[in-house]
Amino acid sequence: MKKFWEIFAYTRNYRINLLGSAVFSILNAVLSLFTFGALIPLLRVIFQTGAENPQPPADDLGFFDYYYQWFCYQMDVMVSDGGAVRALAYICLATVVLALIKNLVFYVSLRNIAVIRTGVARDLRKRVYEHITKLSLGYFSNERKGDIISRMTNDLMEVEFSVIGTIEVMFKAPIMIVFYLATLFIMSWELTLFALIFLPISGFLISRIAKSLKHAAKHGKDKLGELISVIEETLGGIRVIKAFNGEKAFNQKFDDHNESYFRLMNKLYKREYLSSPMSEFVSLVVICILLYIGGSIVLGDQSTMDGSLFITYLVIFSQIIPPARALSDAIFKINKGAASVDRINEILHAPIDVANHPDAVRKPDFEQAIELHNVGFAYEDKQVIKDVSLTIRKGETVALVGPSGGGKSTLANLVARFYNVSSGEVTIDGVPIARVDLHDLRSLMGIVTQESILFNDSVGSNITLGSDAPKADEMMRAAQVANAWEFIDQLDGKFEFNIGDSGNKLSGGQKQRLSIARAVYKNPPILILDEATSALDTHSEKLVQQAINNLMENRTSLVIAHRLSTIQNADRIVVIDQGQILETGTHQELMSAGGMYKRLVEMQEFD
Repeated sequence: MKKFWEIFAYTRNYRINLLGSAVFSILNAVLSLFTFGALIPLLRVIFQTGAENPQPPADDLGFFDYYYQWFCYQMDVMVSDGGAVRALAYICLATVVLALIKNLVFYVSLRNIAVIRTGVARDLRKRVYEHITKLSLGYFSNERKGDIISRMTNDLMEVEFSVIGTIEVMFKAPIMIVFYLATLFIMSWELTLFALIFLPISGFLISRIAKSLKHAAKHGKDKLGELISVIEETLGGIRVIKAFNGEKAFNQKFDDHNESYFRLMNKLYKREYLSSPMSEFVSLVVICILLYIGGSIVLGDQSTMDGSLFITYLVIFSQIIPPARALSDAIFKINKGAASVDRINEILHAPIDVANHPDAVRKPDFEQAIELHNVGFAYEDKQVIKDVSLTIRKGETVALVGPSGGGKSTLANLVARFYNVSSGEVTIDGVPIARVDLHDLRSLMGIVTQESILFNDSVGSNITLGSDAPKADEMMRAAQVANAWEFIDQLDGKFEFNIGDSGNKLSGGQKQRLSIARAVYKNPPILILDEATSALDTHSEKLVQQAINNLMENRTSLVIAHRLSTIQNADRIVVIDQGQILETGTHQELMSAGGMYKRLVEMQEFD
């Protein structure tokens, strides 16, 4: 139940709907009692048990007995004056009107619940998505993308149906039970007290089953996340799977995860479905016991309860069973949904490592230099960057080269503050970037990576990503500078053309030029180019390199290069290996020094 109240806290934005639902639920309970109360006159008329000479009730009767006798007296008068058939018609008409009003009230109550249910689900989904966009890149390195997708879809749906969906029951059922029990106590407190002895037994048995559900549901959700991860990996790598005849291995991998998920969910549903027949059986046992004991009382000579009142009592008592069962089912659903709440909370409670400083400094312009002062960075207890100091002056092009895994991309990520440094500091114009407003910092930088990250949207939307008010003339200029207009002009719809999932309707060179056009459109003073041409063929590389040269004009550039021929004209070349700077200088200076840079150049020339 703790998880229910945790999710219920989200309903604070829907207090009016919550109040409306509570009020209409109470009205529904009252009207239901009146509807069932219509059985009394109906039975009296049908079985002709009314008095032939009706007499008003005595004044010395108790509250319930007095008004019950008064009601019977009015019914008997109606039958005596107008006849049984007319009285029966009036009773049926009144019952229909009551049922109509009751169901209209119930519908309004459900309308309020619908607003709460869908609204809370929307708010929770929004909160999870926004939190994910704030998490650092390190979080996504540790988590499987398929499992994150599962939490944002299946687990959120489970919370909506299993937890939020029980709000109606948690409001309506207790109100109905309280009103029915209060009425039953008024009608016969002895019988009601006797019946209540058996209810805790049912509650105990159901609670024992419910407690085992959460653990099984948690395992089921984890397995579903793994299953979705396999599907996501298959869709993303289908070309490689086919090329290496890996279909059989992946089919087996999927079957193993699918079978494991099947067994867990089968076990879960066996326990869940046991609650309903068990509660129904216990309730039926209680009703049969009441029928025997109550019937014995009615048949006795000293009974003050007539047959029509006793039948009405049993009917009202039977109406406790549906809300009681609904309440027990809701408890099962909450326990099942609690596992999904935990999985969602693991995302919501994941720490945001890279966040705005409380006293963040606004930095709209870049004026002097980016400086790294004795920077160190460790990832999962592995030291990746070790005591690096480097200055990148405004207007300068600095190239980072070295063996793969040496720390080049990590260094660029630290400059863009995708990660926080473990030691030392990075400054921009003398201000530590940890104190610079993140939006301002990222606005100063344009990034083009080795892998073109494009989105399933139009060409124009990909170029103007992050822009609040896209401008057509600047978009055209960006496409021309990036050598992208030549292929955009051939597309159906040009800038309106949808490039498909990850830009799969475009070639590798076209995707990379589109990424460069995006950086040109942003027009940042600082560029970070992470091996932007390494994955291209010779023709595409020439076009992309020309676009990069156009992009780098009059900007400060940090270039990570795999093909060393592309950075020979850099102002400075920094050689990095195992997280440390080994050499720094121009191309000629480093070739003359005869160190690692010269060996790397000679190896590429030999290739």
